[in-house]
Amino acid sequence: MSYRRVLRIGGSYYVSLPKEWVKVNRLEDSFVRMDYLEDGSLLIKPPQTGEASISQVKIVCGKDVFRQILSAYLRGYEVIEVELGPRCDRGDVMRRVEEAQRILLGLELVEEDRGRLLLQCFVRPDYNLPSIIARMDSVTREMLSLARDILTGRGRSVEELSQLDDRVDRLYFLSVRLIRGKLRQPTLLPDERLTLLDMRLASKNLENLGDTYESIGKLEERLAIQGFDEICEKLARLQAGAVRLFLGGDTSREELLADYSRIQRDLLDMLELPAFVKEKMSFALLLVKDIIDLS
Repeated sequence: MSYRRVLRIGGSYYVSLPKEWVKVNRLEDSFVRMDYLEDGSLLIKPPQTGEASISQVKIVCGKDVFRQILSAYLRGYEVIEVELGPRCDRGDVMRRVEEAQRILLGLELVEEDRGRLLLQCFVRPDYNLPSIIARMDSVTREMLSLARDILTGRGRSVEELSQLDDRVDRLYFLSVRLIRGKLRQPTLLPDERLTLLDMRLASKNLENLGDTYESIGKLEERLAIQGFDEICEKLARLQAGAVRLFLGGDTSREELLADYSRIQRDLLDMLELPAFVKEKMSFALLLVKDIIDLS
């Protein structure tokens, strides 16, 4: 047991914390949790990881049941109860649930009866966000390669491209759920909040890149244009470098911006490239530029 002097500074009172306790719990420039007990004691504890999580929500089935499930997932609910009213089309609700399970990682139907469906999100709060963003980058670059092969008639399938896009969507929605959960933590420092907001923007750009590459592969066009393969490879390298820089790699920002300008000129110089293909490639290039600007 030890005693500490209560000091008055201005209109507030202060008690110092033991240095060893602060260091062991890594609380420098952080926060502590204080609970008032019934006996008049004040209990001071380190903040608990994940204490801002949300438990359960109930939604009523309807035409927008998929959007309601998606919203509940992104807001961090652990259990989602879907109430089945007498006018509900159970078959349609089940299809919407299966659609949600297809793109929402960790969402499982754990209980089913006449009046309700119970969904549970088996998602750990300690997923590594940089790893998720790096994986989104890898899959979207694979989509670009696949879209290029489809456009140049190399026998790849659009179905494979759509499956990869579903994978990107799953990673994106997972990242949003994790980021929003972390932003709710009261102990979050301003710099950490800014980093999370940047990650949210980067993950959205990567999700948009996936949609763009999928739309390129679905174009009813077959190209035999010299230089198209090369420009796709340059774009993929630029994207990889942009994400590496964003995640703290040693890539040169100036070199990436120079590569961006060169690819932009190359696109403009490809007069044989159909305008709608050029438009989508230019949009993808701008999305990658936005990731560079976040770094």
